[in-house]
Amino acid sequence: MAAKLTSISRQIHWSSLIKAVVFAAAWWYLPTWLFLALACIIYFVPPFEARNNLPAFLVLLGISLATARAAVMAAVLAVLCYYLLLIKDFLVVDRKLARTVLAMALSFFLFREFFLSWYAGLSAGALAWAWVMAIAFGMLLNGVIVARRGKEVSDEHDRDPRRVAVLASMLVMFEILVACLFLPVDFIYQSIIAFLVAALILDLVPAYFFHELEP
Repeated sequence: MAAKLTSISRQIHWSSLIKAVVFAAAWWYLPTWLFLALACIIYFVPPFEARNNLPAFLVLLGISLATARAAVMAAVLAVLCYYLLLIKDFLVVDRKLARTVLAMALSFFLFREFFLSWYAGLSAGALAWAWVMAIAFGMLLNGVIVARRGKEVSDEHDRDPRRVAVLASMLVMFEILVACLFLPVDFIYQSIIAFLVAALILDLVPAYFFHELEP
Protein backbone atom coordinates (compact mmCIF):
# COMPACT_ATOMS: atom_id res chain seq x y z
CA MET A 1 0.00 0.00 0.00
CA ALA A 2 2.79 2.40 0.90
CA ALA A 3 4.51 1.62 -2.41
CA LYS A 4 1.30 2.43 -4.32
CA LEU A 5 0.87 5.74 -2.50
CA THR A 6 4.49 6.64 -3.23
CA SER A 7 3.99 5.85 -6.92
CA ILE A 8 0.85 8.02 -7.07
CA SER A 9 2.53 10.92 -5.29
CA ARG A 10 5.37 10.87 -7.80
CA GLN A 11 2.89 11.27 -10.66
CA ILE A 12 1.39 14.40 -9.11
CA HIS A 13 3.06 17.64 -10.15
CA TRP A 14 2.95 19.34 -6.78
CA SER A 15 3.98 22.84 -7.89
CA SER A 16 1.13 22.98 -10.41
CA LEU A 17 -1.28 21.50 -7.86
CA ILE A 18 -0.34 24.11 -5.26
CA LYS A 19 -0.82 26.89 -7.82
CA ALA A 20 -4.26 25.50 -8.73
CA VAL A 21 -5.28 25.35 -5.06
CA VAL A 22 -4.09 28.92 -4.55
CA PHE A 23 -6.08 29.97 -7.65
CA ALA A 24 -9.27 28.43 -6.24
CA ALA A 25 -8.65 29.81 -2.75
CA ALA A 26 -8.07 33.30 -4.14
CA TRP A 27 -11.31 33.05 -6.11
CA TRP A 28 -13.15 32.01 -2.93
CA TYR A 29 -11.69 34.45 -0.41
CA LEU A 30 -10.14 37.46 -2.14
CA PRO A 31 -11.77 40.50 -3.80
CA THR A 32 -12.05 40.34 -7.57
CA TRP A 33 -9.17 42.68 -8.41
CA LEU A 34 -6.78 40.83 -6.12
CA PHE A 35 -7.90 37.46 -7.47
CA LEU A 36 -7.25 38.63 -11.06
CA ALA A 37 -3.78 39.89 -10.13
CA LEU A 38 -2.89 36.64 -8.39
CA ALA A 39 -4.33 34.54 -11.23
CA CYS A 40 -2.14 36.39 -13.75
CA ILE A 41 0.94 35.79 -11.59
CA ILE A 42 0.10 32.09 -11.32
CA TYR A 43 -0.31 31.78 -15.08
CA PHE A 44 2.39 34.06 -16.47
CA VAL A 45 5.19 33.04 -14.07
CA PRO A 46 7.06 31.47 -15.75
CA PRO A 47 5.95 32.95 -19.12
CA PHE A 48 6.91 29.81 -21.09
CA GLU A 49 4.09 28.82 -23.51
CA ALA A 50 1.83 31.45 -21.97
CA ARG A 51 0.86 32.89 -25.34
CA ASN A 52 -0.20 29.58 -26.90
CA ASN A 53 -2.54 28.79 -24.00
CA LEU A 54 -3.82 32.33 -23.44
CA PRO A 55 -7.33 31.75 -24.92
CA ALA A 56 -8.01 28.95 -22.44
CA PHE A 57 -6.74 31.08 -19.56
CA LEU A 58 -8.93 34.04 -20.54
CA VAL A 59 -12.01 31.82 -20.78
CA LEU A 60 -11.16 30.30 -17.40
CA LEU A 61 -10.99 33.80 -15.93
CA GLY A 62 -14.32 34.67 -17.53
CA ILE A 63 -15.96 31.59 -16.03
CA SER A 64 -14.44 32.43 -12.65
CA LEU A 65 -15.85 35.96 -12.72
CA ALA A 66 -19.32 34.85 -13.87
CA THR A 67 -19.72 31.94 -11.45
CA ALA A 68 -21.27 32.40 -8.02
CA ARG A 69 -18.95 31.36 -5.22
CA ALA A 70 -19.56 27.80 -4.10
CA ALA A 71 -17.40 24.98 -2.78
CA VAL A 72 -18.13 22.72 -5.75
CA MET A 73 -17.18 25.41 -8.26
CA ALA A 74 -14.00 26.17 -6.31
CA ALA A 75 -12.99 22.52 -6.75
CA VAL A 76 -13.93 22.63 -10.46
CA LEU A 77 -11.88 25.78 -11.04
CA ALA A 78 -8.93 24.23 -9.23
CA VAL A 79 -9.08 21.15 -11.50
CA LEU A 80 -9.36 23.27 -14.65
CA CYS A 81 -6.47 25.50 -13.56
CA TYR A 82 -4.33 22.46 -12.69
CA TYR A 83 -4.98 20.87 -16.08
CA LEU A 84 -4.20 24.15 -17.86
CA LEU A 85 -0.90 24.49 -16.01
CA LEU A 86 0.04 20.90 -16.87
CA ILE A 87 -0.52 21.65 -20.57
CA LYS A 88 1.31 24.97 -20.40
CA ASP A 89 4.35 23.48 -18.66
CA PHE A 90 4.61 20.44 -21.01
CA LEU A 91 3.75 18.03 -18.18
CA VAL A 92 1.26 15.95 -20.17
CA VAL A 93 2.31 13.51 -22.87
CA ASP A 94 -0.53 13.90 -25.38
CA ARG A 95 -0.84 17.68 -25.40
CA LYS A 96 -3.00 17.64 -28.55
CA LEU A 97 -5.70 15.61 -26.82
CA ALA A 98 -5.24 17.54 -23.57
CA ARG A 99 -5.88 20.89 -25.25
CA THR A 100 -9.05 19.55 -26.87
CA VAL A 101 -10.33 18.06 -23.60
CA LEU A 102 -9.64 21.32 -21.75
CA ALA A 103 -11.43 23.34 -24.44
CA MET A 104 -14.43 21.00 -24.19
CA ALA A 105 -14.55 21.30 -20.40
CA LEU A 106 -14.30 25.09 -20.53
CA SER A 107 -17.02 25.19 -23.19
CA PHE A 108 -19.42 23.22 -20.99
CA PHE A 109 -19.01 25.53 -18.00
CA LEU A 110 -19.16 28.55 -20.29
CA PHE A 111 -22.52 27.41 -21.69
CA ARG A 112 -23.71 26.44 -18.21
CA GLU A 113 -23.22 29.99 -16.99
CA PHE A 114 -25.00 31.37 -20.06
CA PHE A 115 -28.10 29.19 -19.71
CA LEU A 116 -28.13 29.63 -15.94
CA SER A 117 -28.42 33.39 -16.47
CA TRP A 118 -30.74 33.42 -19.50
CA TYR A 119 -32.93 30.34 -19.07
CA ALA A 120 -36.11 32.47 -19.20
CA GLY A 121 -36.07 32.73 -22.99
CA LEU A 122 -35.07 34.96 -25.85
CA SER A 123 -34.28 38.62 -25.14
CA ALA A 124 -31.91 41.34 -26.31
CA GLY A 125 -29.56 40.54 -23.44
CA ALA A 126 -29.62 36.83 -24.25
CA LEU A 127 -28.76 37.52 -27.90
CA ALA A 128 -25.88 39.79 -26.91
CA TRP A 129 -24.44 37.27 -24.46
CA ALA A 130 -24.94 34.44 -26.95
CA TRP A 131 -22.53 36.33 -29.23
CA VAL A 132 -20.08 36.72 -26.34
CA MET A 133 -20.26 32.96 -25.67
CA ALA A 134 -19.78 32.20 -29.36
CA ILE A 135 -16.73 34.49 -29.51
CA ALA A 136 -15.26 32.82 -26.41
CA PHE A 137 -15.80 29.43 -28.02
CA GLY A 138 -14.13 30.69 -31.19
CA MET A 139 -11.13 31.73 -29.09
CA LEU A 140 -10.89 28.22 -27.66
CA LEU A 141 -11.17 26.61 -31.09
CA ASN A 142 -8.61 28.96 -32.59
CA GLY A 143 -6.27 28.29 -29.66
CA VAL A 144 -6.53 24.53 -30.18
CA ILE A 145 -5.65 24.90 -33.86
CA VAL A 146 -2.88 27.49 -33.51
CA ALA A 147 -1.06 25.61 -30.75
CA ARG A 148 -0.81 22.49 -32.88
CA ARG A 149 2.31 21.60 -34.82
CA GLY A 150 2.07 20.28 -38.35
CA LYS A 151 1.07 21.17 -41.87
CA GLU A 152 -2.24 22.97 -42.20
CA VAL A 153 -4.51 22.93 -45.22
CA SER A 154 -4.62 25.87 -47.61
CA ASP A 155 -7.17 26.70 -50.26
CA GLU A 156 -6.72 27.63 -53.88
CA HIS A 157 -7.75 31.26 -53.35
CA ASP A 158 -4.99 31.98 -50.80
CA ARG A 159 -7.50 32.84 -48.10
CA ASP A 160 -6.97 31.90 -44.48
CA PRO A 161 -9.14 28.78 -44.09
CA ARG A 162 -8.57 28.71 -40.33
CA ARG A 163 -10.12 32.14 -39.90
CA VAL A 164 -13.09 31.19 -42.07
CA ALA A 165 -13.60 27.93 -40.17
CA VAL A 166 -13.42 29.64 -36.77
CA LEU A 167 -15.91 32.33 -37.83
CA ALA A 168 -18.26 29.70 -39.26
CA SER A 169 -17.98 27.68 -36.03
CA MET A 170 -18.77 30.79 -33.99
CA LEU A 171 -21.88 31.38 -36.08
CA VAL A 172 -22.99 27.76 -35.63
CA MET A 173 -22.53 27.97 -31.86
CA PHE A 174 -24.46 31.26 -31.73
CA GLU A 175 -27.36 29.62 -33.58
CA ILE A 176 -27.25 26.57 -31.31
CA LEU A 177 -27.25 28.71 -28.17
CA VAL A 178 -30.22 30.74 -29.41
CA ALA A 179 -32.09 27.60 -30.50
CA CYS A 180 -31.57 26.01 -27.08
CA LEU A 181 -33.25 29.03 -25.46
CA PHE A 182 -36.53 27.91 -27.05
CA LEU A 183 -36.32 24.38 -25.65
CA PRO A 184 -38.66 23.63 -22.71
CA VAL A 185 -35.89 21.96 -20.70
CA ASP A 186 -33.68 22.65 -17.71
CA PHE A 187 -30.52 24.77 -18.13
CA ILE A 188 -28.38 21.67 -17.59
CA TYR A 189 -29.94 19.94 -20.61
CA GLN A 190 -29.53 23.10 -22.66
CA SER A 191 -25.85 23.18 -21.66
CA ILE A 192 -25.39 19.52 -22.58
CA ILE A 193 -26.92 19.99 -26.04
CA ALA A 194 -24.68 23.00 -26.76
CA PHE A 195 -21.70 21.14 -25.34
CA LEU A 196 -22.23 18.15 -27.65
CA VAL A 197 -22.19 20.44 -30.69
CA ALA A 198 -19.08 22.20 -29.38
CA ALA A 199 -17.33 18.88 -28.74
CA LEU A 200 -18.08 17.77 -32.31
CA ILE A 201 -16.65 21.02 -33.70
CA LEU A 202 -13.55 20.87 -31.48
CA ASP A 203 -12.92 17.33 -32.63
CA LEU A 204 -13.57 17.65 -36.36
CA VAL A 205 -12.29 21.12 -37.31
CA PRO A 206 -8.68 20.68 -36.03
CA ALA A 207 -8.62 17.19 -37.54
CA TYR A 208 -9.55 18.69 -40.91
CA PHE A 209 -6.80 21.28 -40.70
CA PHE A 210 -4.11 18.72 -40.05
CA HIS A 211 -5.23 16.07 -42.55
CA GLU A 212 -6.34 13.59 -39.89
CA LEU A 213 -9.80 12.86 -41.26
CA GLU A 214 -10.15 9.54 -43.02
CA PRO A 215 -12.65 8.79 -45.80
